[in-house]
Amino acid sequence: MGARSLTVDGTVSPGFERVADAFAGSLDGRPESSQCCIHVDGEAVVDLWVGRADAIEVVFSATKGATAACANLLVQRGLLDLDAPVATYWPEFGSHGKEATLVRWLLSHKAGVLAPQSRLTMDDLVTWATVASALASAEPAWEPGSAYGYHAQSLGWLVGELVRRVDGRSLGAFFAEEIAGPAGADFWIGLPEDQEYRVAQLEPPPILPGADMSEVDLSEFVGPRQVTAFTLNGALPEDLLDAAADRRFRAGQFGAAGGVSNGRGLSRMYRWLLEEFTAQTVEDILRPETEGPDLVVSSPAMVIEQVFGRGFDVAPPTGAPVGARTFGHTGAGGMTAFCDPDRRLAFGYATTSIIWGPPGSDARASALVEAVYSTLNA
Repeated sequence: MGARSLTVDGTVSPGFERVADAFAGSLDGRPESSQCCIHVDGEAVVDLWVGRADAIEVVFSATKGATAACANLLVQRGLLDLDAPVATYWPEFGSHGKEATLVRWLLSHKAGVLAPQSRLTMDDLVTWATVASALASAEPAWEPGSAYGYHAQSLGWLVGELVRRVDGRSLGAFFAEEIAGPAGADFWIGLPEDQEYRVAQLEPPPILPGADMSEVDLSEFVGPRQVTAFTLNGALPEDLLDAAADRRFRAGQFGAAGGVSNGRGLSRMYRWLLEEFTAQTVEDILRPETEGPDLVVSSPAMVIEQVFGRGFDVAPPTGAPVGARTFGHTGAGGMTAFCDPDRRLAFGYATTSIIWGPPGSDARASALVEAVYSTLNA
């Protein structure tokens, strides 16, 4: 069956037409819901979509940007000290070699707490205290602070429990009341049941005709800690689409990868952060906290380096010009969200037409990023 034609709806401000062209060019005709929303100086200059205008979806690790925003707001308010031990706020965490682990390291994937050592189930994961307790009693995979590795799932509970201990509200409630609500963003960490009717189904990449994936050896591309980190030691399915299709995953305040939003919600959140964060907070966030190979996502076949600052990815997205200063977070399958404080730019892209690959490898998102920067720099 050939690709079907999809209708692009929405608005584009004069001068941003090349972004609309890039968005139209990103569509592959699969059953699809996609949104691209861009704010400059607080105003929406691009708001485009295909499919249902108010569709929402699991945005995977773009959720980490929302969780990081919660912690950084508490830091800015003087309620959370980045250089204090985590155990100052969460005494149970200070055990099994984690006594000196700093809040800063927890945010920047340097704590080494990738998963509970006990085997949990999806039903266990929706009980917050069960997961937080299991992570508090876990032994780190490396000496905290000495290296970094992507805390693919655990970061949501680690940072979320800090938020809860400091503020008293759950991660999802804090985000809803302090960030998503004021930002006017359709974005949830813990999707209410009355919003389920809007959730669009994610579509995996099509398999090439004649391809036999059973004969493809991908083991060289999987590092020794990767499955543990991404499945929370077997509690989650290895196929992220199976997780996203589970109501428990969307509802359970999975702060690392279970957030539900769309391109508009992602962009509105970063637009608001550009206004809410002080200049000092922004400068501190932009300062890299990691360097060298990522101990989780690197593999024998591929060394991957990621650059994190206080929970955000601070490496400029592919398509941005050299020297661009950005903070945000991508998500598996193509989800892209970031802001550029120097250009007062907030960017959100989400799609149900999933493409797998390493961070920064999605040509669709890269084309959109390049188009908006080309417009701003014209």
